Amino acid sequence: MKAFVESLSDLIENWGMVGFGLIFLGSIFNEFSIFNALNISVLNINLFPYLLGLMLGLVAKYRGRWI
Repeated sequence: MKAFVESLSDLIENWGMVGFGLIFLGSIFNEFSIFNALNISVLNINLFPYLLGLMLGLVAKYRGRWI
């Protein structure tokens, strides 16, 4: 059990920026995309803003800091 908790902690520590970009920035970009007239979405959730947030999170992870 201790190894599982350590591995989970390492995963969160190493991929925290990616998760932040996906969830937080993706939801902010999604809110701004609601104002877009060409918004094609299901249940008011568009995939593109979350992909943009994921990409920014990956860039931040590999750079070691935010843009």
